[in-house]
Amino acid sequence: MKILVVSWYFPPVNTIGAVRVGKFVRFLIEQGHDVGVVAGAEWGHPETLPLGVPLDRVAYVRSRDVNALPNAIIRPVKKLLRRGGAAGGAPSSSSTDSAPTGSSGASRLRRLSDLYVNLTNLPDSHIGWFAGALKGGRSLCRSWHPDLIFASGPPFTALLVAQRLSARLRVPWVAELRDRWADDPYDEIVPWRARLNQWLERRVLRSAVALVTVTEPWAEFYRAKYQKPLATIYNGYDPLDFPDATATETPFANPNLVIGYTGGIYPGRRDPTPLFDALHLLGSRAHRIRVVFCGTDPAHVLPLAERAGVRSLVEVRPSVPYKESLEFQRNADVLLLMQWNDPREQGNCPGKFFEYMASLRPVLVLGLEDGVPATIVRQRSAGFCSNDPQRIAEQLTVWLRDKEKFGHTPMLPASTRAGLSRTIQYERLEKFLGDLVKRP
Repeated sequence: MKILVVSWYFPPVNTIGAVRVGKFVRFLIEQGHDVGVVAGAEWGHPETLPLGVPLDRVAYVRSRDVNALPNAIIRPVKKLLRRGGAAGGAPSSSSTDSAPTGSSGASRLRRLSDLYVNLTNLPDSHIGWFAGALKGGRSLCRSWHPDLIFASGPPFTALLVAQRLSARLRVPWVAELRDRWADDPYDEIVPWRARLNQWLERRVLRSAVALVTVTEPWAEFYRAKYQKPLATIYNGYDPLDFPDATATETPFANPNLVIGYTGGIYPGRRDPTPLFDALHLLGSRAHRIRVVFCGTDPAHVLPLAERAGVRSLVEVRPSVPYKESLEFQRNADVLLLMQWNDPREQGNCPGKFFEYMASLRPVLVLGLEDGVPATIVRQRSAGFCSNDPQRIAEQLTVWLRDKEKFGHTPMLPASTRAGLSRTIQYERLEKFLGDLVKRP
């Protein structure tokens, strides 16, 4: 097959979206398919992810910042308003992201700014990438004609690019929804913008020949909404990143029980507080436990640890390259996964969960106890799921005993990760796309 892939995130940027799309492209090339890629550039994230594919068929396109002009206008106005507020004795804001609340002028400015964003950042703030990505795609296809276009979002501007290229080139396109678009419960937007999102999503996805998403609950939702062929493809893990399923390492060469976490946190929705409260309940026994966050904003973690009285047991490390993050996971005693404890989180399953499973380390799941990750962990006896600090404290005591006895928590059996490799997931996706191309 000849496949044109459209995705803002692509190696070398180190994000989970780039990992999924980049490794899928590598898989397709290894299977003998002819692949071209339209990707973003200057992502604002570390660029430490190995490419793994030939550069000659990747068009990296920068995005025009659609918010540059209003930001340039708003910043000096905010400064003036702050000066005016301070001169008049009213409190002024020190934040550069929000206007002072004590000024009616600032309040109007904030409303105008929100209105501008809602009207122009459609479907998202990467809409400034659309024209350049479209041009990059047409350039790739001047002497090469794809059989299919595969677009992955978010950001969902990639799906708009694919829709337009599909119409121009007269080839079918497939939309991959790594996250929800118009129905994302994490979006806190005004009702009229929510309706606009629904209208645009339907307008775009209606032209796709098929959809791909990452969990079965989301697949059921989108099948009912669009009545299109749909494949559920887990993020999975790359077997090349976890070559030895039986090696037993000494985690961190550390006498403490180390609970590791990689990535960011959605404040107020993915919350380590139950774990911190459990550490507090353990009292002096907790002094041999360390919770290590890697690549997490300290402001989202340390105040919560302070409030629970366990600040000395929590460490925050900066982001590291992808390979180092996998090593960090393999060497932990326990891996922490946090989900939003809300029924709307039902189908959410982050990519790092499969890396956790591949590491064969016990997983502690906080949040929705009947969500996809918690269900897989229970079915495979791969760890522990709870939001009750007392129950978590009891489980930590079990892991502490293992640490004292063996020097680390025991490795999980290799069967724990059976069927979750990216190779198996990508084979299913390859077949799904191939069947679409064969259709009249």
